Amino acid sequence: MRELVRRCLVAMVSGLLALFALRAFPYRDVCTGPACIFAAMFVVPLVVIGAALLAYPLMALGRVRPAWPVALVGPLVVLSLVTTVLDLVTCPFPVVCVAVAGSYAFAALVTADGLPRAWRVVLAAPAVVLFAWGVVWPILS
Repeated sequence: MRELVRRCLVAMVSGLLALFALRAFPYRDVCTGPACIFAAMFVVPLVVIGAALLAYPLMALGRVRPAWPVALVGPLVVLSLVTTVLDLVTCPFPVVCVAVAGSYAFAALVTADGLPRAWRVVLAAPAVVLFAWGVVWPILS
């Protein structure tokens, strides 16, 4: 149990540090007028990959083993929250920080080997539904 708590805390801190690093990216300059379609199709996947690439070495240094599933699932959970629940334009930055930290902790919990597979599936199901509803459904419709 102690290892699971440490894993979640390290993932939270890594996600927040990746958020602060990615916040320096001028995304508001990219999304003006017709350029928003460019942002949606190219910049958002690059930011998700960038967050994974920034969080991975931080979690590896914090001895989260294996770190790569958390680094991949964390940004996808954040993306599913941003497309369904949070509005990044009107949402205050501390709320975004809590959402990112919670998403990375959730990813660390779901990808932990210490939990039985049934618990991981039950915990991951709402995140998969949110991702399908917020990301996959708009692409298909």
